[in-house]
Amino acid sequence: MLAASQDDESRAVEWKLGYEDLTSVEASFALSRAILGMANRSVPVAATAFEGAGYVVVGAEPGTLRGQTVPDSAELVNALRRFTGHGWPLWDGRTVDVDGTAVLVVTVEPPRDGDRIALLQKSYQPPKGPMVVEGTVFVRQPGSTERASKAELEMLQDRLVAGFSGREAELRADRNEKVRQLVAAAVGAAHRWADTWQIIVISTMKGRWEQRDWIEWFETDSGKQMVEDAQTIKHSARELRLLVTDRHFQNVLAIALDEFTSPEGFDGVHRDPSDDKSRVAAYAHIRAIKDAWTAVEEAAIEVLAA
Repeated sequence: MLAASQDDESRAVEWKLGYEDLTSVEASFALSRAILGMANRSVPVAATAFEGAGYVVVGAEPGTLRGQTVPDSAELVNALRRFTGHGWPLWDGRTVDVDGTAVLVVTVEPPRDGDRIALLQKSYQPPKGPMVVEGTVFVRQPGSTERASKAELEMLQDRLVAGFSGREAELRADRNEKVRQLVAAAVGAAHRWADTWQIIVISTMKGRWEQRDWIEWFETDSGKQMVEDAQTIKHSARELRLLVTDRHFQNVLAIALDEFTSPEGFDGVHRDPSDDKSRVAAYAHIRAIKDAWTAVEEAAIEVLAA
């Protein structure tokens, strides 16, 4: 710290020799101005030093160590928040011992895309000169904190909008991942459900199942899996109807649901499983169910690739 030079006061570091009372209006405005300026740096510029963080050192300058009496943290926070506001920007003040002398170091968190513009929250009337009105925007420059220029205001607007774009992309990625999971679950369940029906059709060739036979079947592992798969298909379809608005996908999904819920393909097996035509119709229905849900998978791939 003491070995630093005046040239080390950059966009990431601001030195202040110290104040008699940090909670005074003059001192708290000066510190708040520095914090606001650090928070309003561009993301690429801030990232060139200290991983984007900014530091305000109070009680020392390059080559000079004066020290700073630091009040209770709650008093300091309340004094500065008159001008910085609550919650944003994010900063933290800590007392650091340098060769037995207390120095205040305020750390300002790195700016990020999507951050709001940090505005002065309360007007300040300096002893000399015009009033600094609330809403003023300060930006940290190399060696000083100044009011934002038109170009800097546009940069801050772009920084804010970039966050929305990033959030939109994040939400889209989350939605796409959810669609992938739901489609995979539904298609897998539909194919298992259809394969189980094929086993039932084969098992009933020697005679029609009575109610007792069906009850026993659904107590088996295969029967329980069949019920679970049916629930998975219905739940996934409901979620997919809400998540995917593509009309082609919606139509393909509706066809697959119709094939799944239609009892007609298995009616003949229930009545007379020994009838060849009934079994042929059942096998055709099983094939149609698989094809319909494979089509759902293909339609989802097209939607996710768009």
